[in-house]
Amino acid sequence: MPHILIPTDFSKAALNAVEYAFTFFKEEPSSFHLLNTYTPDFIHSRVMALTHGGGPHEDAMQAASEEGLRTLTDTLHLRYPKTGHDLHTVSSFNLLTEEIREQVELHHMDLIISGTTGASGLKEVFLGSNTVRILKASSECPVLVVPVDYSFKEGIRIGLVTDFGAPYTAAQIATILQFQKRLKAQLEVMHIGTAEGLSGFQELHKHQLFLELERLQPGMTWCWPQASKAQVIEEYLRDASIDLLVMIRNEHHLVEELLREPVVKKVAFHTKVPMLVLPPVQS
Repeated sequence: MPHILIPTDFSKAALNAVEYAFTFFKEEPSSFHLLNTYTPDFIHSRVMALTHGGGPHEDAMQAASEEGLRTLTDTLHLRYPKTGHDLHTVSSFNLLTEEIREQVELHHMDLIISGTTGASGLKEVFLGSNTVRILKASSECPVLVVPVDYSFKEGIRIGLVTDFGAPYTAAQIATILQFQKRLKAQLEVMHIGTAEGLSGFQELHKHQLFLELERLQPGMTWCWPQASKAQVIEEYLRDASIDLLVMIRNEHHLVEELLREPVVKKVAFHTKVPMLVLPPVQS
């Protein structure tokens, strides 16, 4: 039974991520772990440790967190009866990133699904601050980011954006194949090329990838970095009608570049379609 971690703040975006998760796993009984942390973002870990003894403010936050999780699970039981899913709730006075790391290690999570509002009212915001934190905290587990206005659909096109910078693991390939099968999707590989072309190692990794995915007969698209990589990817998603972006988080990879870019910038990367980020090759 797969273990799925879904951080939630009970927002519309978070609820949409839960809906997507239950539809995606509708034919496979799964163990869903609904996580709500109620530590204010700005609290330093040392301050948190000193105040962990409790108090009226913390008690109120804990009560609201637990009530929100009860309401959410009651809603899911009514909406999705007889699914065979297990529901677990975690209400934690902890930093979001730290609790995610603990839950991934404790339950050997197979996937994290996070909702995102995208711009959050600011047109230049990259992904949303919580989503960035989750991606940074979950380097050993796949993360699926689902935009607030995106609904589950099948028969889609998956775009795997890669720099061919590292070999592909069996786990990475298995996750790609799982999503392709569940979504009844076509797969396309996209590479942002340079004038120098591929190195010998990149050619080797490209050959390996296409051998692993041979039965899917994936297409291949080359894009050129005429603007920021974020903008190139965004234009590719639009022009190629991609409904799921897949990126592999290797060292010095595009994901790391995007996460290092300023949160507010003139050209922002907005996830209008779900984005699946796979963990890197473990050294």
